[in-house]
Amino acid sequence: MLIRLFALLWIILCSVAANAANGGLPELTVEYAADRLIETEDGAFTGRVFVAGEKHRSEINMGGMESVTILRLDRRLGWMLMPAQRMYRELDLAEARRHAGTGPQEDVQIDPVGSETIEGFETTKYRLVLKDGSAGGFMWVTAEGVPVKMDLLQKEGRRKARVTITLRNLEIGPQDPKLFELPEGYGAMPGGNLFGNGALRGLMPGVPGLRRN
Repeated sequence: MLIRLFALLWIILCSVAANAANGGLPELTVEYAADRLIETEDGAFTGRVFVAGEKHRSEINMGGMESVTILRLDRRLGWMLMPAQRMYRELDLAEARRHAGTGPQEDVQIDPVGSETIEGFETTKYRLVLKDGSAGGFMWVTAEGVPVKMDLLQKEGRRKARVTITLRNLEIGPQDPKLFELPEGYGAMPGGNLFGNGALRGLMPGVPGLRRN
């Protein structure tokens, strides 16, 4: 279930970008970096996030293993880096969508429901609902388009999983373009795909929640 949530996050990011382009959400007008807290039923994880337009970088420590995920929404691909092994695995949007159990990003309905102050920032609160009913939740977005908080719930049969993501110590400013590129000297990890449980268990053997879907 945790894998599906990670895949869902990518789909939500793509949906946010699409809705911003269509006027449904504030368009992201700034670059930023922040500490990020991810809370799930399997535990809480902390890390850093860097964003410049449709380029995202996430650094996280899970089960004592550091990992870095670079999402290039402008290219519909990404990489998961394992710095200790100097290896990477390429991510694929279509594969992420399959594991998230969602349809195309335009099948996400986003509506404003109010305003709240989150982590010291004035935000508009939006309700997100996948039209197939598989997931939904809320997102708090600043006028500059920064999603300060997300609270998502996904259903799989009778099972439900919830993830809350909060940005803290938000710093607005230009980000180094090199943060969003595949580093030199990294080798591709052979076999499988990132969103298979076997792949993630091999990358991060101590992480809770990497069980069979």
